[in-house]
Amino acid sequence: MKLTRHEQEMLAGKQGEAKRVAMEKLVDFGVAVGAEEMATLSNVHYGTCLIMPRSTPGYSKYELGQSSIMREFIEMGAKVTDDPNCICSTDPLFLQLDKYEEEGYPWNHKHYKMPRVIYEAVVKGYEECKKMGMVLPQSCTPHFNTVIPKKDEYVVSVESSYAAYINSILGARANRENTVTLIYAAFTGVHPKYGTMLDENRRAQMVFELTDEVRDNLVYSADWAALGAAVAMKANNRVPAILNLPKPMSNEGAKLLTGCASPGMNDPMLHFIGISPESPTLAAAFGGKVPKDVERITVTLSDLKQIYQALCSAKSDKVDIVHVGCPHLTYYEIRQIAKLIEGRKVSDNVYFWVQTDTPTYYMAHHHGEAQVIEKAGGKIYHSTCFGLLPIRDWGNDLNIATNSFKGVKLFGGQGQGWMFGAMPDLINAAVTGKFASTRWS
Repeated sequence: MKLTRHEQEMLAGKQGEAKRVAMEKLVDFGVAVGAEEMATLSNVHYGTCLIMPRSTPGYSKYELGQSSIMREFIEMGAKVTDDPNCICSTDPLFLQLDKYEEEGYPWNHKHYKMPRVIYEAVVKGYEECKKMGMVLPQSCTPHFNTVIPKKDEYVVSVESSYAAYINSILGARANRENTVTLIYAAFTGVHPKYGTMLDENRRAQMVFELTDEVRDNLVYSADWAALGAAVAMKANNRVPAILNLPKPMSNEGAKLLTGCASPGMNDPMLHFIGISPESPTLAAAFGGKVPKDVERITVTLSDLKQIYQALCSAKSDKVDIVHVGCPHLTYYEIRQIAKLIEGRKVSDNVYFWVQTDTPTYYMAHHHGEAQVIEKAGGKIYHSTCFGLLPIRDWGNDLNIATNSFKGVKLFGGQGQGWMFGAMPDLINAAVTGKFASTRWS
């Protein structure tokens, strides 16, 4: 690989042992993926970290693959890169730290209680990341509150929804990266340049065109999630260009479309024609010229309806959990929830979980939406993702209702029944204990 003088000095150990070890591993990885050089990063978005010995009960359920590596750097007293142009941020934790003992949350309910030893490991990981100098948004949507990469900047992210948003909306360049090389990138501020960081891997390979009926009926977050699912399933791991999207596109639409397509595709890259910075025209998305034989697929309202049905695996209409906030809810979405549930009461047999990022959580408390949700019997919380927990241990007789394709895709194979619906139907399910989809009736 071609290394700059700065990178060579890190590799030679002239900037400390931690950077030497990290650079050595990054060079090995770069050679393995055929990278010619390193990318200088503006953001490293790192996953949550638990610090615990391998002898910890339940270690394999919670360990995400990097604790032993992190301990090595902790022992060195390592700090993240001191490059002021590179922010090292973090993904969600396993729980909201100050509510460990409170009941009715994903980490403490009648089907599951997080072991204290795991809670302590989460706290230790959080504290060590803070000591290292990481910024701690603890969110899958840091681009809404902490760091906003700009066009052509390079980012590495363990978070799939963030990576897709970076590429498709912001025009920066990111792969959905592994948890290990992200650690090394955090200490060096660089990472091998490969994958969707390169021009040739960002170009569109097929075309989707929405009918006017689809464009005009993208109303709820679930509609955007269903559109993302339809694109991901039909793209067959090719980079898609999408025509006839509504303009302007809402923040929620952009979040759900990118966040839900990414878990269903290899490369977190979509071209929204006339919206994405690299795609003012269809020809630009293809690098200058649209191939004559390119595959074109029309997305109809029937496609969205089929996704709604396909994401429902529950064998009855009984609801045990209603979960919203994957990716983390925006303040606009929380306002919508509060308006729908105000004056109503969540069923005693249902957990209603409202998941968001830290700034939005406190904004909702400041303006009153959180109090409305809590008065109704819901639980609003921040800085965590319930999908990190061992849902498989909660039992197979549970039904979970959501509006997230990403949630169903990533967490839906652990034995529970799932239901997919628009927000009004989810609120009704939380109140009645029964799910009925009325979106397309």
